[in-house]
Amino acid sequence: MTPHVRRRVRDALAQLRHPPEFRVPPPFLEPAQAEWVTAVLAEAEAAEALAAQARTPDGAGRDALLGAAIGIWRALRKLDKGGGTGTLSAADLRQVRRQVQTSRQALADDGLEIQEHDGMAFDSGLSLEVLVFQDEPGLTREVVLETVRPSVYLHGERIQMGQVIVGRPAPEQTPGT
Repeated sequence: MTPHVRRRVRDALAQLRHPPEFRVPPPFLEPAQAEWVTAVLAEAEAAEALAAQARTPDGAGRDALLGAAIGIWRALRKLDKGGGTGTLSAADLRQVRRQVQTSRQALADDGLEIQEHDGMAFDSGLSLEVLVFQDEPGLTREVVLETVRPSVYLHGERIQMGQVIVGRPAPEQTPGT
C-alpha cells in the first residue's frame, strides 16, 4: 500500500470518530486530477529526499569536517591553557585565536557544532563515553573534570560521541582506617 493510499484510509477512518453531520466529505477530484496531484506529491517527496541527502555530506566529507573540528578544538584548548607562549608573542596568540574562532564559526554556520563538557554535572543517562572515574575531594556530585574528545554534531545529528573524565565525591575517611 502506498503512503498516499494509507493516508487516505487513515483520514477516512478518522472521520468515523465524529457524528455524521460533522464529517468532512472527501475532495471531489476527477481521475486525471488525482493522478496529477499524486505525481506532484511524488516529485516533492523526491526533491525533499535529494535535499536531505545534499545536507548530509558523504562519509569522506564527514571525516574531513570531523578532523577540522577536532583540530580547531585542540588548538583552542592549547591556546586557552597558554601552550606555546614561549615562541609566540601575545599579539600572535591573539591573531591565531581569532583565526581559529573564525574557522570554528564558519563550520558552525555550515551546521557543525562542537560541544565541550568541562564542568558539566554528570549523569549516567548522558550520551558520553566515560574513560575514567576519579575520586576528587570537595565534590558533592559527579562532574566532568575534562573533555578528552568533544561531542560533535552535524545538522543536529551526532557524528562523534564525547569522551570525558568524570570526578566523583571522594569516599569519606572514617577515623582509625
